[in-house]
This record gives sequence, C-alpha cells and structure tokens, in this order.
Amino acid sequence: MDLSVIAHTGGPVLIWRGPDFDRLDLTGPVVSNWVNKGVGLFGDYDLGPDFTLFVPLPEGLHWRELVAILSVLLAGGRVVIAAEPPQEDFMALVPFGHEDDESVADADEVFVFNPPALALSTPVDSDFIDVNSAIRAYPDVTSRRLDGSGVLEIDGQVIDWTNSGATAGTRTRPQGLLVANSTPLPGEWPCFLQHLLGGGEVLLTTQVDDARITDLADGLGVVRGTLGTWTK
Repeated sequence: MDLSVIAHTGGPVLIWRGPDFDRLDLTGPVVSNWVNKGVGLFGDYDLGPDFTLFVPLPEGLHWRELVAILSVLLAGGRVVIAAEPPQEDFMALVPFGHEDDESVADADEVFVFNPPALALSTPVDSDFIDVNSAIRAYPDVTSRRLDGSGVLEIDGQVIDWTNSGATAGTRTRPQGLLVANSTPLPGEWPCFLQHLLGGGEVLLTTQVDDARITDLADGLGVVRGTLGTWTK
C-alpha cells in the first residue's frame, strides 16, 4: 500500500463537509501531499516501528485525522484508535478543545488541529503542537519509503488494513464511499483505507444533520457503500 495511485488521481477524492456548511474538496495529489507533509512532521518525532500515535477521535473522523493516520501507517509507525490510551509511550492527535482531555494527559507530545477547513493555525500554548501551522512547513514529497508496514490497532484489535481481499479488484475508479458522522468499525477500515488509496471518492462528514447527509450523498453520484451509523 502506497500513494502511487492516489497521487495521480485527478478530481475530488477526499470530500469533507463540516458544521455550518464548512467544506473542503481534496484531489488525489493534494491528499498525497498532505500525507507526505504528515510523514515529515511525525518524522521529526522518530516516526518508525517504535512510534505510536494515539487518535481517540472524540468528535468522529476528521480529514486531518485521516491523513495523519495514513502518514503513520504508510511510514511504518503504529496507530491506536480507542477511547483509552495505550500503556506504552505514545503521541496523541486531537481536535482543538480536547488537548486537556484525561485520555491524552500522559502523551509524550499532543498534536492539536483546528477543525475548520481554512484554519491556518490552532490557538494552543507552547505545551502543545499546532498541527495546522506546523505541518505546512514540510514538503509535499518525502524521501522516505512508504511501504505500508504500519500497525493499525482499534479498540485493542490489530487490523489487517493492507489485506488485498478487502476490496474487489477493478481497473476503473471505485465509486463513492460515504463515512457519515461516525468512525468506521474495526472491520471496515481495510475497505475504507484501500478505497481512498485506490483513488475512490470518499465523502467524510463531521457534525452534519441527517437531512444534509442525504443531500450530500445524492451529489456524490453512485454510492458504492456506506460506513458508519447512517445508511442510504
């Protein structure tokens, strides 16, 4: 698993819709650039087999959390998605407003992102890392080999996220995939990540009401499948 397909996929790939009609459409190359920037950012904190990023997802999956997760997994680190932190040393990634949550109190470093689409910085003090500002300093490409050797652990379960049988093989671009106001279940992550890395459209929503989700799904075209609590 790598960025070779998505980096050459034109048109919107990762489509994010947030509260108050906040919106962002990312093409394949732009998603690839953000993942590479994340590799650079976490690389300064020894990203590798001994690096653990704890992502509690307190508000559901945000596009910034998704690209951070891909950065760590593709570069050989470990991602833990759970309500409770891991017992060993870890870094944490949370949205602004959750940096003082008890679950991340023992983190070696806490990366904090500002959720609005156009936010260029996060108003946190020097005890925390402002992701929105810091990540923009890194290049859109990386010299590191991204071999998809990372470990994904969800609620104590190690997920075989690179399992090639998770998605049906096809030479055409996969149809849309909706992840609405939720986080994929453990067994859905392989399909989800491979769909995105394979150039398929993903519509990701955060704090959006059901009526608007219906309208958004109609605009996505043919929906290949849905992940989360909402179904079409």
